[in-house]
Amino acid sequence: MGNASEWASELKKIHEKQLDRPRRVHRLGRSKFLFTTGHAACTVGAAVGAVSLDAPDIIFWTATVAGFFGGRYFYPVPRSSVASRYGARDFARKSPADLDFMTPAEIRAYQFNAEFVQKGVTPLALGTEDAMVRQQEAVRTTSRALGVEAVHLADFSVADLKEYGRTADRHDLLKRRWLTYEMDPQLQFDYPAMSDTSLPATSAMLRAMRAADHERTAGNPAEYKLAVDRFSTALAAAEAAAGVP
Repeated sequence: MGNASEWASELKKIHEKQLDRPRRVHRLGRSKFLFTTGHAACTVGAAVGAVSLDAPDIIFWTATVAGFFGGRYFYPVPRSSVASRYGARDFARKSPADLDFMTPAEIRAYQFNAEFVQKGVTPLALGTEDAMVRQQEAVRTTSRALGVEAVHLADFSVADLKEYGRTADRHDLLKRRWLTYEMDPQLQFDYPAMSDTSLPATSAMLRAMRAADHERTAGNPAEYKLAVDRFSTALAAAEAAAGVP
């Protein structure tokens, strides 16, 4: 019983994950019957497999029905689709600027919705093809500049990746500001507390700096920005404690 429950739980997780994955949705003629490419492939594949084995009619129909319902479960109409049973979703055309604020998954969902609503529309006409190219180029640029593995950045929007770069520039400025207290002999003499790790404010600043360094290559723009904000606050606090005007 326990194994059956675990299998059911795992199947449910797979189904939920598939519901969040954008995919093309098709309508059968003018009917209300909707299906995805994966759903159709499972149904046809099961039927063809049964025919190739020269199976009896009962096996053929059993396999076809299993393929139909299996395909419907594992390749469902996604939540992001305007055809989704989870609720009506308005469709509106997006500008290139709008697309740059969308993740690759959101861009694909938008494209598939456009193709469902407006038959014959192309990715080029929608601007989704160019948007994906811009996103991929932003991933490569950010990966090279920050030393982050591209795979960690693949799901972010162009806007998020640009913000990642701006956060890195701010991070670099803060580190240069801190390094002046380490490299400039006059500042070392005037503000020795900035190098004294026994002091709480200085120690907290160094911990915040190390945390920001770690988040820089972790591949999470939001967490990186938060870490740099904390580093900035801690650096200002350490300067105040050291008597820096």
